[in-house]
Amino acid sequence: MDTTLDTAIARVLPEIIELRHAFHEHPEIRYEENWTSGRIAAFLDEAGVPYERGLAKGTGIVATLGGDGPATVALRADMDALEIQEQTGLPYASRIPNRMHACGHDGHLACLCGALKVLAGHPGRLRGTVKFLFQPAEELEAGARHMVAEGVMDGVDAVFGLHGWPTVPLGRIALKPGWMMASADMFEIDVIGKGCHGADPASGIDPIVVAAHIVTALQTIAAREVNPVEPALVSVGAIEAGDASNIIPEVARMRGTLRAFDPDVFDAIRASVLRIAEGTAGALRATAAVRFGDEAYPALFNDPAMTAFVAETARDMLGEEGVAHLEKPIMVSEDFAYFLQKAPGAFFLLGVNPNPDQPYPALHSPYYDFGDGAVAVGVKLMASLVLRFLERA
Repeated sequence: MDTTLDTAIARVLPEIIELRHAFHEHPEIRYEENWTSGRIAAFLDEAGVPYERGLAKGTGIVATLGGDGPATVALRADMDALEIQEQTGLPYASRIPNRMHACGHDGHLACLCGALKVLAGHPGRLRGTVKFLFQPAEELEAGARHMVAEGVMDGVDAVFGLHGWPTVPLGRIALKPGWMMASADMFEIDVIGKGCHGADPASGIDPIVVAAHIVTALQTIAAREVNPVEPALVSVGAIEAGDASNIIPEVARMRGTLRAFDPDVFDAIRASVLRIAEGTAGALRATAAVRFGDEAYPALFNDPAMTAFVAETARDMLGEEGVAHLEKPIMVSEDFAYFLQKAPGAFFLLGVNPNPDQPYPALHSPYYDFGDGAVAVGVKLMASLVLRFLERA
């Protein structure tokens, strides 16, 4: 047990908890994290840690602690919130309508700020350089891609990140070597028919019926076109069409997501979505315009050696029962994958559920809260990963 580290964490924890509450009260969505970025900068100024602002379209920050050693390790936290109306009733609930830290990024930021404060207070223990990556726009817009393109990973030898996870008990972590999270892309399909009165459907081309056939046909991709042992999915999450009960509209729009791990499978799924949408629409006298995202999130690959290193560090902190190894990858996506493309590292799930016998609100739920209990564990684990990595480098 690192009693010096424990003492340092206990000393800064009240400040860090208060900081998390402030982040939670001021949620901001992708590339609009101006208040958050300013609050982080004020925290860094007070801590006396140098940093660079203005990254990733303006709100990203990289802070740096230099020590005596050749290696460089990076820690990352995401900053953005979601367009959700909070319903937790917490005293520090969101002050901004239709904005909420429903994915727990306020907790991720708190853990990173806490680790920075602890490490800044013990510069003599640093055997190298630490980069603290405060990244905007994890949700939907891949802020990590911009930060990587701007060189934040240049010279980095290892990178680590965490995500609060409601199905993992408080005081534990979960992780997996190799493929852990899926590659993902969004798609939008406009089905264009011919509008008419609902009493005379033969005079038009019903895009809603065509869209329904497309939705059904898309489900055959994973079921009949992909090897059954390969994880893959195509999900339609929204359909919008018309605004009157007796009018057949001209256009029906659907939005969805596709996910896989193998790059070839992913490319094949995209091609199938395009083929099925256009072909089904054409067979039913309509047309389909298919659009994909600007750039798909890559699948997240944890370096096996770094994953073992995280597990070893966590076991020393939390005990043998404190580390769970995921048997299968999960189909959510994370733009931390971009950082892992530049340096070996690992991404792990930090438990936030204080009562494993009771279900905890899911991520992206209006009732979700990262919780204060997980902050100390996250701070200690991130700080410990830095110290141990640099000592061994």
